[in-house]
Amino acid sequence: MKYSKLIIPILFIGLMSCNNNKKATTKVNHDDFKTINSNFKLTSIAVKDGVLLEAYKCEEKLNAIENSIPLSWENVPEGAKSLAVVMYHYPKKDNKTEINSYLLLWDIDPETTEIPYKMASKGNWFMGGNKDGTAISYTSPCSRGKGKHEYTIALYALAETPAGLPKKHSLTVDYNVFMDALATVKIIDRTTLTFIDAN
Repeated sequence: MKYSKLIIPILFIGLMSCNNNKKATTKVNHDDFKTINSNFKLTSIAVKDGVLLEAYKCEEKLNAIENSIPLSWENVPEGAKSLAVVMYHYPKKDNKTEINSYLLLWDIDPETTEIPYKMASKGNWFMGGNKDGTAISYTSPCSRGKGKHEYTIALYALAETPAGLPKKHSLTVDYNVFMDALATVKIIDRTTLTFIDAN
């Protein structure tokens, strides 16, 4: 009985630890957003016929950093003051309660039209954490399971840069922080590139 006072605090700490290890959940989701300007398009030389090319899968880590996917876009809509990019994947097919994010970029000048291969962390914009939240980096698709794994890259044209996102690279910016911040500003348009990593 003399140890009973310790049980509740220990259990509480244990529960807190479990909660802190939860995967990102989709509190904000724009999958149903229909691109308003049909000529606002996002492409990548790393994707051919909707499939990610082998050369861009499972990029080697160097000091916890991976080479980022090359991206380009055109016809940013009028009124856009800032661009943002997120790349994501639902690890459980047909279940959108969990999500993995592979690229988080914000405060991109609307005059920018591309992010060359390996350059996502080196431009005049800011980057968030990788998929595991261990480094400020892109995470390349590296699906081990058999079958087709779908990834989406979304490019946002925003009326302003969300005030909730820091003016620096930040490991604290994960998918939910990023999407919650985007929800506070006007989204002028959103365009996507969806591709498959097939094994």
